[in-house]
Amino acid sequence: VRRARCVKETGIRVIGALLAGITLADSAAPTTLAVLMLLPLSAFEASAALPAAAVALTRARVAARRLRELTEPDAAARRRPDVAPLHLARGDRVAVVGPSGCGKTTLLMHTAGTFFAEDAHLFATTVRDNLLVARGDASDEDLTDALARVGLGHWLAELPDGLSTVLIGGAAAVSAGQRRRLLLARALICTAPTVLLDEPTEHLDRSDADTLLSDILAPSGLFGADRTVVVATHHLPESSTVRVISPA
Repeated sequence: VRRARCVKETGIRVIGALLAGITLADSAAPTTLAVLMLLPLSAFEASAALPAAAVALTRARVAARRLRELTEPDAAARRRPDVAPLHLARGDRVAVVGPSGCGKTTLLMHTAGTFFAEDAHLFATTVRDNLLVARGDASDEDLTDALARVGLGHWLAELPDGLSTVLIGGAAAVSAGQRRRLLLARALICTAPTVLLDEPTEHLDRSDADTLLSDILAPSGLFGADRTVVVATHHLPESSTVRVISPA
C-alpha cells in the first residue's frame, strides 16, 4: 500500500511539473524548464515498477515459506502431503478434488502418465511452435482442430498470422484463461495414453469451466474413450459422475 501511495504521489508531482512548465514557458530559461520537467518524470520512471516488484516479493515469500515447511529438520513438523499413486485402467476418468495444498498435484506426480502442469511455460514464439512441443509431427490441421476443440477457434481466426502469429512475451501475450486452453490443446495433441491435468480450467469463469471440465471427463469427450484422464481441480460440475478422490 505504501509503495502504491508513493507511485500515486509521484504521478501528482509529474502533473504539477507539467502545469508549472506551461505557466513558466515564456519567462524561464530552457535549461530551467528541462530540469523542472525531467526530474519528476525520472522519479516516476524509477518508482513505476514498484507494484510489480511488490507482487514478486510476496510470491517469493510464499514460495520460501513452502520450502521451509518441506525441509523442516523436525520430521513431525513437515507438511509434505503423504499420497499413494493411483492405479488406473485404460479409459478411466478420475477427478482429484480438494483445496490448495492438500496434495492434488503431488498425487498426479506420483501417478504414471504424462503430466501437464498448471503453470507450464508458453514460449515467446509462434502459436504453432508452442503446440508442437507436445508432438513435433502434428500437422497444421491437427493444431487447428485442437484449438477449436478447447474453445480457441475464434481466437485463432482473429490472429494476424494464424498459427504463425508470434506470442510476444510468451504467456504475457494471452489472458490467463487463454493460456489454460492453450495448455489443454497441448494435452490433446499429445498421444500419451494417460494424461494428468493439473487445474486445466483455472482462471475460467464458472460456467465455462464446468462446460470444459465436463467435456474433459466425459468418456466420449475431448480425449476419447481409449485414453485415461486424471484431473486435479478445486471443484467439479454438479452433474459429474466420475470417480472422485480427495487426498485430504
